Amino acid sequence: MKMPPLHALMCFESAARLMSIKAAAEELCVTSSAVSQQIAKLENFTSTRLFIRSPRRLELTIEGRIYMRAIRPAFSQIAEATQRLMNEGKANKVTVSCTSGFAIQWLLPRLPAFEKANPGVEVQISTTNRQVDLLSEGIDFAIRHGAGNYPGLTSEVLVNDNLLPVCSPRLLAAESELSGPRDVAKYPLLHDEHRLDWALWFHTLGIDDVKSDTGPIFIDSNGVIEAAIAGRGIALVRRALVREELRSGLLINPLKISLHSPIAYYLVYEESALLQKISRRFRDWISAAAATEE
Repeated sequence: MKMPPLHALMCFESAARLMSIKAAAEELCVTSSAVSQQIAKLENFTSTRLFIRSPRRLELTIEGRIYMRAIRPAFSQIAEATQRLMNEGKANKVTVSCTSGFAIQWLLPRLPAFEKANPGVEVQISTTNRQVDLLSEGIDFAIRHGAGNYPGLTSEVLVNDNLLPVCSPRLLAAESELSGPRDVAKYPLLHDEHRLDWALWFHTLGIDDVKSDTGPIFIDSNGVIEAAIAGRGIALVRRALVREELRSGLLINPLKISLHSPIAYYLVYEESALLQKISRRFRDWISAAAATEE
């Protein structure tokens, strides 16, 4: 693999981002002539015209625009990694992205233990269901629900306990107890947005003739759990997310059946996040907290 001259690449990126040779020269602390020479060097190296120059404006060619979009993530990654390296030992903030359901049911109840052990450290929790871009959005860690395949990122299993059906004891109060898993389909089934867990549960138990995709759909596990507590149906959730509700009796597992799931909650991060000492401590703490409960 043949790499272009780094200084020429830096001059191109700066000029393309600022759309000005003069502004790029000021940013890089060199002369405008030097920036122009380096861009010409890159154009010769690639045998491709990258800019259309006119007396009054600078414009990227089609190839220049595509090339700029392709190299920008690399520059962002270098800048973010360098900032983290410079902040090593000085940073006092960790940013975590996860769903509101995971934050409320799992992370927030356990977070005081980390804060007590690390006074003065601020943990910022960004709740969203979309898959964030860790580097460009300044996120240190994300907690994702899936199979663990996240190209370019490090992923570690965080929560991988069994799925179990839960409901309010009030839901069954007017009826006889469930005699078997097939009876579950007589009640409203509560789903998160993925709507796949109930189908997996029934199939694993050898029941393929029930309609498992009906019932209310919630954006995340928090809505599902709250609906189950309210007696609106039966939810299929991970034990770790309803540990306290089961202990207090707000929820019960009417069948005493649990099921392993092929997907799990993963702690996901770009390796440069660990350049910061506080991020390493957070990673070690959250992994240990999850492993202890497992």
